[in-house]
Amino acid sequence: MDKFEAMQRFVLVAQFGSFTKAADALGLPKSSISSAVQGLERELGTRLLHRSTRNITLTQDGEIYLPQCRALLANLDALDSQFQREPSDVRGVLRVDMPSRFATTVVIPQLAKFIDQYPNIRLKISSADYRVDMIKEGIDCVIRVGNLADSSLIARPLTQYKSLNCVSPCYVKKFGIPQTLAELTNHKLIEYSHSLGNLDAQFEYMEDNKVKQQSMPSSLAVNGTDAYLNACLSGLGIAQLPVIGAEGFIEKGLLIPVLTQFEAEPMPVSLLYPSRRQPTKRLTVFMDWLQSIMLTK
Repeated sequence: MDKFEAMQRFVLVAQFGSFTKAADALGLPKSSISSAVQGLERELGTRLLHRSTRNITLTQDGEIYLPQCRALLANLDALDSQFQREPSDVRGVLRVDMPSRFATTVVIPQLAKFIDQYPNIRLKISSADYRVDMIKEGIDCVIRVGNLADSSLIARPLTQYKSLNCVSPCYVKKFGIPQTLAELTNHKLIEYSHSLGNLDAQFEYMEDNKVKQQSMPSSLAVNGTDAYLNACLSGLGIAQLPVIGAEGFIEKGLLIPVLTQFEAEPMPVSLLYPSRRQPTKRLTVFMDWLQSIMLTK
């Protein structure tokens, strides 16, 4: 076994915190993973992992070695992939994280075309609607909707989502349709927040090219895009939904746009990946494909 294979196995053990899970991920015996890490430790002359019957943790030297190991493997992978010129040559696993509604409304319906064009790329899509640790979880890129916080990630803008204020017919029967901002005090807003903090619910709208907010009553806050949509469909309040996810429900009469003159600020959609990495060919072609389908939306 060469050193790079041993490094790959060490990275997986560190990522999963388990020799067994690393072995399952690679489809190898647990003994081969353990032997690889032990051989790497002998070569380096230091212990990289604390082993116990309950868990596996990094030693101090392991904490230092792991990010350098990941960077080296990522750069080697990117270097090798530069020579994959034909679509059938582009291969490997690509791990992408994205909001669940984005996955179901934008990516999945178009994905067959990408898979047909790049049959040797194996996509793994997570859509948990929470902020992932890209390095720890081995994610190649993430798709985020909304304004981005400062970070070390490289952001590639994809598009902007126009939003609609929506309610369901059952909500209208109970509360009516607000006609003015002043009437919002008699209505309920469904909050969408990753942090589910204790701040008051805010109805956001644009006026004179400025973002403004108005406090509103609220009985529910969610941090998932599927839950947000379904809460609105269930009549639990007003939701500010992307047009791309709401228009089908509006056409079927399941959602009703309200206060259309007070739309929220358009939400940017961005793809992000670690700045310290040279993108692999599979990541590059996925970014280009995603950009192309966003331009048709």
